Amino acid sequence: MEHQKPESHADRAYRQLREAILNGRLPTNRKVTEIGLAQMLGLSRTPVRAAIGRLLIDGLLQRRTGSGLWCVLPTPDEMREIFDIRARLEAYAAARAAERASPEQREALRQSAQRMSRHVAVLANGSDPGITRRIEEENAIFHKLILEAACAPRLERLLQSTVDVAFVSLTLQRYGLGQRMRSAGHHHDIAEAIALGLPDWAARTMEAHILSAAATFLREE
Repeated sequence: MEHQKPESHADRAYRQLREAILNGRLPTNRKVTEIGLAQMLGLSRTPVRAAIGRLLIDGLLQRRTGSGLWCVLPTPDEMREIFDIRARLEAYAAARAAERASPEQREALRQSAQRMSRHVAVLANGSDPGITRRIEEENAIFHKLILEAACAPRLERLLQSTVDVAFVSLTLQRYGLGQRMRSAGHHHDIAEAIALGLPDWAARTMEAHILSAAATFLREE
């Protein structure tokens, strides 16, 4: 059995601040300071400074000239635009993957979809407090595998510049069990479409997958 490495103060600061921003405990367009965040977490400024650097890269904090650090989340209109771009670009990626994926990539996608279903089953049982994080990680693996199979570096750069991982995480956090089960089912269908070399099915299922996520997220706004 593997032993997990103890969480460092910097990792803890990053995790707690990220969760606070995504959950709204640190609202968007709120000015924050390094000292204030350190006091909030009960940590020294050194690990908090490291966490701030990571959050700036994530896009959850923004350093504004002359006015310091601010929490940042997209507006509902910006999120609609992000989801629309995702639906179009990721559907295209899925179609390309269906045409170009290697046998190993097709099998990797199927394996990822199976792992996602197992994770969701564990979540339904409520027996593992860390399962939500593993679901997020598996979701990222699945979509990354599709981009790799699509063999489209320009497309990958476009998606990276448009879709921040933090916003994907924020969407997944709003899923109920039913939505998670539906999403896991989409992963199976997309993987199957790619495995069978059916680009139209892969594209349309991916589009439905993203639009379903959009409906869940925007309903909460």
